[in-house]
Amino acid sequence: MRLYTKLLRFFLRDLYARTETARSESADNAKTLQETKNQVILFQENSALQIAILQEQNKKFQEKIKNLQLEIKNSDTGHHERTERCEKRLDCLEHYRSETEKRMQSDDMTTLELSHRLELTEQTLQENNLYANALELFNKKTYSQAGEDAIILYACAMLGIPFQECNYLDLGANKPVEMSNTYFFYQQGARGVLLEANPALIPALQNKRSEDIILNQAVTDKSDENIIFNILNLDGLSKIGDISEILEKNPTAKLMQAITIKTITVNDIIKNYFDNKAPVILNLDIEGLELEILKSIDFEIYRPLFLIIEMIPYSKNLSVGIKNQELLNFMQSKNYLEYAFTGINSIFIDKIKYQELISRKEQSHAE
Repeated sequence: MRLYTKLLRFFLRDLYARTETARSESADNAKTLQETKNQVILFQENSALQIAILQEQNKKFQEKIKNLQLEIKNSDTGHHERTERCEKRLDCLEHYRSETEKRMQSDDMTTLELSHRLELTEQTLQENNLYANALELFNKKTYSQAGEDAIILYACAMLGIPFQECNYLDLGANKPVEMSNTYFFYQQGARGVLLEANPALIPALQNKRSEDIILNQAVTDKSDENIIFNILNLDGLSKIGDISEILEKNPTAKLMQAITIKTITVNDIIKNYFDNKAPVILNLDIEGLELEILKSIDFEIYRPLFLIIEMIPYSKNLSVGIKNQELLNFMQSKNYLEYAFTGINSIFIDKIKYQELISRKEQSHAE
């Protein structure tokens, strides 16, 4: 019995020991299993994160590829467009060159013709003792837009009119020197009246043309009225009246200011500032209102020897074969001859005075 009890205890202790060992191993296995599960979960989470990052990077990469493809396409398109623009520009330049050559060959203002005129002018000045200003005609600088002052210089020399006697009325004077048809004669001692409606241009005129009479008024067919004058940002395009055509033809043109200004007629200017005698030169550049002003002049009383009148409409391009026929017909009806056309302005000469001067010169030579 005692032996049996001992064996039973032994087996019970061994079973307990085995149970504890199994229990311990089970707990360890459970712990290991949990750790493994945790690692798997962490790995899955890291894998998901990495996949998301890779997907985002792949998306960005695809977008870069798409943008690069678009840039390449745009670059090809832009290159094509630039090529087309260059070709068009070359065509325009070639057309301009061709038209310039035509004008140089046929216009009254060709270099050879002008040089010949200047040579004759020098000779005439010396013959008539009009060379007091020591003017070197071949080195003369023209201030006009298209040599208008040189043409009148030649005509005056050929007619025996001293330059200092060529007084002038400049309507729409704009700048005192550049693009001026009267500054050359101011240099030679002649004086006159400069009318400019834009008040911003008056100080420069007063500074450079201090011995001229400067009027900040608008010339119309009636005096002492208040009128709206539109000032544009582009030099020389400011005017009274409608400016829609200018704005339409030139997108860069903008209305800067509309001011109220006093008006005066050509007849009143001559009465008040020229002792009621017409000036030798009347320059008219008032942006489309030339015919209206010309019709207001009493040509029975006031007949300038020369009139310089803009004959083409405003355009950003070279105007060829265009001339205001209505203006031409009107001047002819007033017994004026078109002496020259510069492509921009026509220079008219009083037919009656011209014939008188020619007769006087021929009579003088005969004596």
